[in-house]
Amino acid sequence: MKIKDIITVDQDEDKYLSFPDIIQSIKNSDRFFMVYRSGNGHHPTISKLVLKKSEDRGRTWETQQEFILNMEDDSLVWNCPRLSYILDVLYIVCDAKSSTFERVANFVTFFLTSDDEGISFEIEETPLPGMVPDKIIEFKGKYFCANHKVKNRNNKLIQLVSWSKEGVFWYDTNTMAHSLSRQFCEASIVNMNNKYMIAYLRDNSGHRRNLYTVRSEDGINWSDPHKLPIFGQRATAVRHGDSDVAVAIRNTDNLQVSLFIHDPKTNLVSTPLDIEGDYKRNQYNYGYTGLAETGNEYLLPYYIKKDADNPYIKLAFISK
Repeated sequence: MKIKDIITVDQDEDKYLSFPDIIQSIKNSDRFFMVYRSGNGHHPTISKLVLKKSEDRGRTWETQQEFILNMEDDSLVWNCPRLSYILDVLYIVCDAKSSTFERVANFVTFFLTSDDEGISFEIEETPLPGMVPDKIIEFKGKYFCANHKVKNRNNKLIQLVSWSKEGVFWYDTNTMAHSLSRQFCEASIVNMNNKYMIAYLRDNSGHRRNLYTVRSEDGINWSDPHKLPIFGQRATAVRHGDSDVAVAIRNTDNLQVSLFIHDPKTNLVSTPLDIEGDYKRNQYNYGYTGLAETGNEYLLPYYIKKDADNPYIKLAFISK
């Protein structure tokens, strides 16, 4: 893999821009959507989701929609958005929180859906519990979305099972990972040819912690967590070829935004490709990636602060 180019998508010295995600349109291969949060801080009281659209494979971007939540008016602010498609409907899945203190906040997960490629949206409050949802993944005729409970006593990462085959929304939950010493959260799930799902988990018991994986053949029963020799947070994973997985992370080993390849059969990982680093003083204000792939490249958005007044959104183009 090799870095081809890096561009700045958005920067505003007065706004804290963070948590980007990206997806390729299923209707036009040149069209990409990106979503991220704009706020007045890392734990904001004023927030909006910004949806941007590109018609030239990510090289230029225009704002398509903005969705505002403020603590004063709505008693909620947006948290971490993700983009997905269910059939031909574009989904923004995002949690909202009732406090800047996450240990005491109530969380609500919203679906923002568009059947006209982002021109208009319907916003639905869901009963899904937890925070920081993953992308929606189809597997063996069902849809899955990982979520996690906030600092719960048993350190359980929950898995949400959603939608019947007829498209009627429902949900159930099961436990993806459980540990008394680890705090598993922020899963990213990949469907491996409908044979099994593999999820990449963050251990939130400290800043510099290994990533873990769990696997499931039915979406209900999950393997014991397996530790990878990679330190990082907020993994975003997609298929790499037929049998490997590409994983983008906030690399907490060297404060870089990084991308590596994992072989689930052998559990070997490649040397991470470092894309851009930040300063130690900004260790909580960089990274949190999205990831999309085309036939010959990856598009990897991330946020970074460096010497700027506030973090801002960048996009790396990486040849396979």
